[in-house]
Amino acid sequence: MTNNKYILFFLILLFFSPLKSGQESLTFHGAYTFETFSEQKACAVYVSIFNNTGKDFIISSVSTDISEKAEIHGIVIQKEITKMKKMENLLIKSKQQVFLQPGGIHLMLMGLKHQLKDGSSFNVRFILGDGSFNDVKVMVLNKKMRENFIE
Repeated sequence: MTNNKYILFFLILLFFSPLKSGQESLTFHGAYTFETFSEQKACAVYVSIFNNTGKDFIISSVSTDISEKAEIHGIVIQKEITKMKKMENLLIKSKQQVFLQPGGIHLMLMGLKHQLKDGSSFNVRFILGDGSFNDVKVMVLNKKMRENFIE
C-alpha cells in the first residue's frame, strides 16, 4: 500500500507541475478589432505581444482567412502629416513587450471578404522569422467601444 501512495503522489506531481516544453515562444494577449459596415474593405487589428524568453523574435508576416491581404503597419510623420507605412517585419526583443494599438504599430487587413460583426471572432496567423507561427484569436468589438479606445 505504501508503494501505491508514492506512485499516486508522483503522478499528482507530474500532472500538476508546470512542464517546460523546451520551445520558447511569444505570448499574444487581448487581440481585438472593431465591427465594420457592409461596404468597408479594411480594418486595423490591435494586440499585446510579450516576449518573456531569453531570445529575440522577428514577426516576418501575418495572414488571415477573412481578408485578401494582411500587413504590419507603423506610423511615420512626414512634414507634419501622419501616414501609415508597411513594415517588412517586427522585432520583439528578449524580455520586451510590444503593444499594437491605435495611433501606433498595428495590423491592417485589406480586402475584407465580409462584414465583421460585434461578438464574432477570427484568427490571425503571426509567422515568425524561423518559420514557426502563432494563431491568435481576434475579438470583434462594437463600434461604440471604439470611443473608449480612440480619442
